[in-house]
Amino acid sequence: MKKLLVVVDYQNDFVTGALGFAGAETLEPDIAAAVTETLQNDGYVLFTRDTHPKGYLHTREGGYLPIPHCIEGTPGHQLFGSLHLYEETPTPHTAILNKPTFGSPDIGQAAIALCQTPPDVVELCGLVTDICVVANAILLHSFLPNASIKVRQALCGSGNTQNAGAAFALLKGMGIVVE
Repeated sequence: MKKLLVVVDYQNDFVTGALGFAGAETLEPDIAAAVTETLQNDGYVLFTRDTHPKGYLHTREGGYLPIPHCIEGTPGHQLFGSLHLYEETPTPHTAILNKPTFGSPDIGQAAIALCQTPPDVVELCGLVTDICVVANAILLHSFLPNASIKVRQALCGSGNTQNAGAAFALLKGMGIVVE
């Protein structure tokens, strides 16, 4: 059984930068432990990075969310804390997917390319629960209809707990396990 852990956008700008929020930094030890555990058990880890150009404010998303963040090549674009090590020293069981908006239309293909076949189990964690985590969970649910999809609620974060709760309810309603 192939397991894939998807760490969604756990980047400096979402933790301590332009879109950071209180408590986001506290997720780092547990997300890092989940990554280590997955790799030690011969699983795979896909890190997504929100990735924007310098002209971000002129994009459709920039009009909706007019706060420059995760600009490619800046410190805010990098993975936060100890996870940054995976950017510097990739392994055969890890990959990074740069995505230009909330959900990546390439995430399903990236999952299959990393695992070399469709994974049987996909777990997601990261930031922001009610935007990027939910978008990518739904895309993976649609792209990998035979995989068990699970969102690790304790390893997700949002500055808006009400919207995060609604996102978890939506995912549960689709048959995605939230635990």
